[in-house]
Amino acid sequence: MERNVIRPRFLFIGFILSKEFLMKVSHKAAAGLLMAFFFALASATFAMAQDSGEERPANRHDMEEIISRGELRVAITAVDQAPFYFVDKSGNLAGYDIDLAHKMADELGVKLVISREAATFNDLVPLVSSGKADLAISKLSRTLTRSKFVKFSTPYMTFRQGILFNRLQLAKVASEDSVNQFVRNYIGTMGVIAKSSYANYAKENFPNATLMEYPTWEAAIDALTRGEVLSVYRDELELKKVLSSVPNSALLFKPIYFRDLTDPLAIAIKSSNTQLLFWVNIFLESQPKMTADQILEKYANK
Repeated sequence: MERNVIRPRFLFIGFILSKEFLMKVSHKAAAGLLMAFFFALASATFAMAQDSGEERPANRHDMEEIISRGELRVAITAVDQAPFYFVDKSGNLAGYDIDLAHKMADELGVKLVISREAATFNDLVPLVSSGKADLAISKLSRTLTRSKFVKFSTPYMTFRQGILFNRLQLAKVASEDSVNQFVRNYIGTMGVIAKSSYANYAKENFPNATLMEYPTWEAAIDALTRGEVLSVYRDELELKKVLSSVPNSALLFKPIYFRDLTDPLAIAIKSSNTQLLFWVNIFLESQPKMTADQILEKYANK
């Protein structure tokens, strides 16, 4: 961006004063008039320099609006996504994303207002793009499709992607030694959450898989447990939650984690709110990074 450069401009103003006028005014009065003229000229020049000399952000009103409103409006989905956001034992919203949103609101000196209108992750995007929410902080994957409508912050957490197999169904199509090769050329049913980033990831990364879309993650896990699908596909944190919560999970399921497939979580911001995006990125730089295991441990008993 090219800065505005102040170039000196000289304004010549001529006064045609009659000989009679000059003779009538005293030297003191003439000096006063000259002083007033030069003071006015200097004031005008200073005001012009202030107006054009300082490079301003392209869009400052987004931050000003939040502060003057006294509220930071943050969107999350209607369905809990523990440990990122959930209703705790005391009946309060808790979780990593909720803590992050509170810290932002405190830093801005405003009240936090949470919206839970979005039924799905994709439904968060129009809430932000329309301005109904300032931010979406909702375990939201940063994807190319969503980036057509909103801007994303730098990722505040990145997980490995993973597949959780039903062991009995897996044994029918691959031996223990050939699982990795089978995964790379995946042919079979795969459960995903409908209208989620993983529905898109599956189409890109496993084009020969037969996708089975479920309304919730719980429904997908139920289908996996019953053997209706060969596997389910999501991030490592969600797979580890299943393995830690289902009895005899080691006998029922086999997890596979990818080193080369990741899921970056980021904050969605309205495309025109460039100053807010800049502020959010600086804020996130000051926050400690956590692994899937660390975040699960921190919020395990809430």
